[in-house]
Amino acid sequence: MTRRASATVATLATVAAAALVLAGCAAESTPPAQPTPEASSAVAGLPVEHVATISPVRLAEGVVPPTNRWYSSLAFSPDLLPIYPSPLAVAPREDGLTIQVPPVAVGEKSITASFSGGLSLGLGATSLEVVRTDPVSVTVAYSAGDAERARVTLAQGSPIVAIAAATDLDITLSAAPTSVGDKAWTAVVDGVTYLLRGDAQVSGSTVSVGSGKTLQVAGLPKGADPTAWASAIGDPVTDVASSYVVGDSDVTTRLAYEGTDRTVVVPFAGRTAASSCGLGTYDTPYGPLQACASSTLEWTVPRITAQTAYDFDGLDDTTRQTIAAQATADLADTPPTPADTYFGGKGLARIASLLELGKALGDTQLVSAATDRLATELKPWTDPSGCTTEATRCFVYDDVLHLVVGKQPSFGSEEGNDHHFHYGYFLFAAGVLGTERPELVDGMRPVMDALAADVAAGSAELPALRAFDPYRGHSWASGPAPFADGNNQESSSEAVSAWNGLATWAAAAGDDSLGTEAAWLLSSEADAARTLWLEPENLPAGFTHTMVSLNWSSKRDYATWFSADPSAILGIQAVPVGPVSLQYLGKDPKRVAENVADAGDTAFTGPLGDYVQAYSALASPDAATAAATAFAARATFDDGWSKALALAWAAAAERSQ
Repeated sequence: MTRRASATVATLATVAAAALVLAGCAAESTPPAQPTPEASSAVAGLPVEHVATISPVRLAEGVVPPTNRWYSSLAFSPDLLPIYPSPLAVAPREDGLTIQVPPVAVGEKSITASFSGGLSLGLGATSLEVVRTDPVSVTVAYSAGDAERARVTLAQGSPIVAIAAATDLDITLSAAPTSVGDKAWTAVVDGVTYLLRGDAQVSGSTVSVGSGKTLQVAGLPKGADPTAWASAIGDPVTDVASSYVVGDSDVTTRLAYEGTDRTVVVPFAGRTAASSCGLGTYDTPYGPLQACASSTLEWTVPRITAQTAYDFDGLDDTTRQTIAAQATADLADTPPTPADTYFGGKGLARIASLLELGKALGDTQLVSAATDRLATELKPWTDPSGCTTEATRCFVYDDVLHLVVGKQPSFGSEEGNDHHFHYGYFLFAAGVLGTERPELVDGMRPVMDALAADVAAGSAELPALRAFDPYRGHSWASGPAPFADGNNQESSSEAVSAWNGLATWAAAAGDDSLGTEAAWLLSSEADAARTLWLEPENLPAGFTHTMVSLNWSSKRDYATWFSADPSAILGIQAVPVGPVSLQYLGKDPKRVAENVADAGDTAFTGPLGDYVQAYSALASPDAATAAATAFAARATFDDGWSKALALAWAAAAERSQ
């Protein structure tokens, strides 16, 4: 458990290549289907060491270990766990799988749709392994002994499970199907209708599928017309190709469900498909999701621009001098950065933020001092061979899990947990330093490019988009996802910070392709942070809070991994508040005030209360003034922040309204 938890065989369809943006005209990215042996190695200079105690247990040879995916438990968990290709729940077994349209249950602090049963499909197998992956879909091979029996493909946004027979296959169902037309049958379990579509023969509860043929099984929403669904389903989906376009004011994501010219897709919360959506509506923890006759999904979100400094032009002299004096004191009081990758990264980002604050204030002495300090603190981390002589403040390449791992790990980072949170801080710090001192960029490049490749860009050894789920539009935090409710992410703001850091490094390094990819990730994650965490719509009656702090594949919680205090539940959605946060955190000032009120009497005094106070400043100019007054009197701040940074935030928040 972590604090954040905190398309052929051996390919990884990704969005690694970035779109080209010229003079306001955006071009769609068309990434390669997989990293190739000829691709540049991002980890060539790092020592090789298997740091974690885990290894994949169900993964075909040559397939990159799929950490941080919605389906990661398939490859890693000793005991098979349910996975959730929205809107379905699927429970894999060694002999088959069970498919369910899970019912939603609502409590005061949780909205759940966890697996609880459904239509069982026995495949006569004795084992399974993951044989193909991409960020949105996965294919699993079922075998009996050494003989493969079937391959099952599951995809986010597809309510259809495709079972391709590798030999003449008899599938045993837990409910006898009834014919509803040519090559179409339905079976009903617990009031849910499941549609079977394919070239098959049915006898009682047995469905026989010839070698090389495919049976598709769909879980239908309540009241759906099975014959309309049967007409909408063509050939099976084989994989999902993701692409994006970065424009001047918005960012578009497109998912192509490949292998067919017609199927049924289900857009995630708040999105629409490119075609008709008249096939019914699923009830889910994220609200109603419509089923659409289409083989593509496409949607647009507002573009967020990477930002490292406030615009303090015109700031009054008294406030400017007060903040500058405090920033100088804060820099002097900054302790040596910790040796682990989470708190060490936060410490580096604090110094980098003070550097950027000095630039915004026009304080050349502060800039010089902060730059010197940042260069000193960051230097050991940027030595690619550092772990050959040092035990901490260095990185290795884990060739078993295909991870870049910092020594010493924290919060399960050796298993892939929270990498985007941790490494985003490093990339931000290196980008700020490289912008101020360009002559240092080449020396930092080997390690920083390795971190960028690990969390997003990919390379010959590393999967692209390790953490990011293009269908959901946000990242997953757990590496092996050893949970019955799927994967999860807690700190939406640290995920936004990660892609802001990636963009900052890309700009300093002169990597336009990486910068464009970072713009897509940043914009998508910021939109998800607002619409799924802080300002969600469709919260059901019975859920008694105004926001959600922990989103899972199958549920949503008003909770954290580390504290039950309401201040922590809200505050973790603002860490690390900074210039880029102004672009998305306060879109709805009324909702800001409601969320702060929901945090109760200890909102500003409990754990992470300083961040809740910062968030509250976006509710109104008066709230920003109140925050500035409170920060002036406050003695302690989170280790990744400081009093000067808090005062600067309050001033910027007031000016932004």
